[in-house]
Amino acid sequence: MNNLNDTIRNVNNLVYKPNNLMITNLKEEKQNAEYVGCLFHLNNKTIRFRVSKITPNKIGQFVSFWEKDDNMQNQAFSYNAAPDLLVITCIDDNKLGQFIFPKEILLKEKVLKTQIQKGKMAMRVYPIWDTPVSNQAKKSQTWQLQYFVDLSNHNNLPIDKLLHLYS
Repeated sequence: MNNLNDTIRNVNNLVYKPNNLMITNLKEEKQNAEYVGCLFHLNNKTIRFRVSKITPNKIGQFVSFWEKDDNMQNQAFSYNAAPDLLVITCIDDNKLGQFIFPKEILLKEKVLKTQIQKGKMAMRVYPIWDTPVSNQAKKSQTWQLQYFVDLSNHNNLPIDKLLHLYS
């Protein structure tokens, strides 16, 4: 699952369609194509979607999300213009999961830009199957896992948590 159409089709068939979550207004974010960047509506929610990458030297997965400003410089997304949710799909061999972050949490964790905070253009996420060693990574995983759904067992998806996070 590494290109937009295949990734969205697989997530749609596994997660969204069976739970009456309908994708509309799908739009690729070409600046983040390497991370399957796109925007879409899922029922009444707006979604910014990414697929994280495993990097060779660090635990966790890396994901980028940025836009160009008027001067063509990369910048973090602003809170005011952000969709309702940032969904980061994580894949590691037979493991599959999603972080479903509400924009309010991204503001609290200083990921989104405001007039008083710079925001972030990328971050490392730590799925349940990763065991970070640094204190900062452990701290990040602690808050992140509240918004994580393990989709690895297709026959036993955590539907209640999934629907709660997408509501």
